[in-house]
Amino acid sequence: MKSILRATVILSSSSIASILVGLAAAKAWAVLLGPSGLGFMGLLQALVALAGLIAGMSVGAGLVREGANAIEHEDHIQVAALRNAGWLLFWVFGGLGVFVLVVLRIPVSRWMLGDESHAGSVVLMSIALLFNLASGIQTSLLNMHHRVNALARFGIINSVLGSIVAIIFVWIWHEQGIVLAVIAGSITGWLISSYMLKREVEYAPAHPSSAQVYAAAIILLRFGGPYTASLMVGSGVQFLLPALVLNTLGAEGVGFYRAASSVAGVYLGFLIAAMGQDYFPRVSAVSDKPVALVELVNQQHRLVMLLTVPLILVVLALAPYLVPIIYSPEFAPTVEVLEWHLIGDLFKFASWTMGFIILVRSSSVVLFFVELAAGVNLIGSSWLFMQWYGVAGLGMGFLFTYIVHYLIVWIIVRRDIHLIWTLENRLMFISAALVMLVIRLLPGMGLDQWRTPVALALAFIVGLGSLNILTTEIGGIKNVRAWLRGNPT
Repeated sequence: MKSILRATVILSSSSIASILVGLAAAKAWAVLLGPSGLGFMGLLQALVALAGLIAGMSVGAGLVREGANAIEHEDHIQVAALRNAGWLLFWVFGGLGVFVLVVLRIPVSRWMLGDESHAGSVVLMSIALLFNLASGIQTSLLNMHHRVNALARFGIINSVLGSIVAIIFVWIWHEQGIVLAVIAGSITGWLISSYMLKREVEYAPAHPSSAQVYAAAIILLRFGGPYTASLMVGSGVQFLLPALVLNTLGAEGVGFYRAASSVAGVYLGFLIAAMGQDYFPRVSAVSDKPVALVELVNQQHRLVMLLTVPLILVVLALAPYLVPIIYSPEFAPTVEVLEWHLIGDLFKFASWTMGFIILVRSSSVVLFFVELAAGVNLIGSSWLFMQWYGVAGLGMGFLFTYIVHYLIVWIIVRRDIHLIWTLENRLMFISAALVMLVIRLLPGMGLDQWRTPVALALAFIVGLGSLNILTTEIGGIKNVRAWLRGNPT
C-alpha cells in the first residue's frame, strides 16, 4: 500500500500545476471562443484522439504490458526488441493514418466536424496525429521502465507549455487559430517527452536481431489489434460522442459537454495518470499471481476511495459556482451535466481498478465484449437521455453507463481471480454512492439551500478521515518528506 500511495502522491502532487493551468486555459478558451468555438476545438481534439486510437494500435499499452514483465525478468534483449518494434509500428501505422485522413478528408469532415468546409483542417490534423503518436511511444517507454517521477514532471511541463502555446495561437487568431493551437500542443508534447526519455532512461547494451524485432512486433500486434478493437467499441466511442451531440444539440451542446468533461478531467486527472503509469505496470508484473492481484486490487480500490470521494463531494458542492468562474455565465447548462458526471466518476474509477485485471489476464474476446457493452451503452443511453432531458442527459447517460460497466467488470474479475472486496472497501463505496446521490437530489426535494452546505460538510468530514488514514499509512506527518524521497524513518 505504501509504495502505491507514494507513486500516486508524487503523480497527484505534480498535477497541482496542471490543474491550475487547466483552469486558466479553460477560462481563456471560454472568453476567447465561447461555447461554439470551444465545441469546434473539442471536435478537432476528438478527431485526433480517435485517429490516434486507431493508428496507434495500442502499441504503447503493449509496450508497458510486455516490457514491464521483461524488465522484471531482466531480459534486456526482449526489452530492446520491444522498443525497436514499437518505433517500427509507429512509422507503419502512423503513415497509414496520415494517408487515410488525407484521402478521406471530405467524408471525415462531414461526419466529425459537421460539414465539408473543414476538409483542410482534417488534413492538418494528420500532423497533430503523428506527433501525438510519437509522444505516446516515448511516454510509454518511460512508463515501461516505471519512471514515475519523470512522468510526473512531463505532466507538469507539458500542461504548462502546451496550454501557453495553444492560448497564444487562439489569442492572436481567435477561431482561425484553433487548428494551429491543436497542432502546436501536439508538437510541444513530443519535444518534452523526447527530452525526458533521453534524460531518464539509459538502456542496457542489447542488440536484438531483425527476427527478434519482428517477433516483438508480432507480440505487440497480437495484443494491440484486439485491444484496439476493444477500445474502438468502448472508450473510443467517447471520441464519437461529440459528433452525436453536434447532430443532436448543435455546436453549443458540444461546448457544454466538453466543458463538463474537462472539469472532471482536470480534478481527477492525477488519478488517471497514477493508474496508468503506476498501477498498470504493477498489475502486469504479477499478472500470473491471482492472490497477489486480489491484494493489489483491494489496495488500489481503497486508495481510489480515499482520494476521490472528498474531491468529488467538493466539486459536487461547488459546481454551480465553479462553472461560471472557470468558464462564463454562458456555460450554465454545463452544471447539471457535470453533477451527474461526478457521480459517474465514482463508478468509473472503481470499475477501472478491476478493469486492469481483465486487460492483463483475460482473452481478447472477453475484453472486446466488455468494451463493446460499454460503448453501446454510452451511445445509446446518451442519445436516449438527450432526447428526454437535453444537455443534462449527457451526464445521466454517463452515470448509467458506468453503473452497468462496474457490474459487468466485477462479475468477470470475481470469477477470474476470486476477488472479494474487503469490508472497508464495500462500506466506503456504498456510503459514497448514496451520499452523492442524495446531494444531487436535494434540489428536487425543495432543499436546494441545503445542498452546498451539506456537501461541503460531508466533504470536510470525509477528507479529514481520509487524511488521517493516509498519514497513518505513511507513519505520521513528520515522515512525509522522507517518505516521498523513498527513505521513511
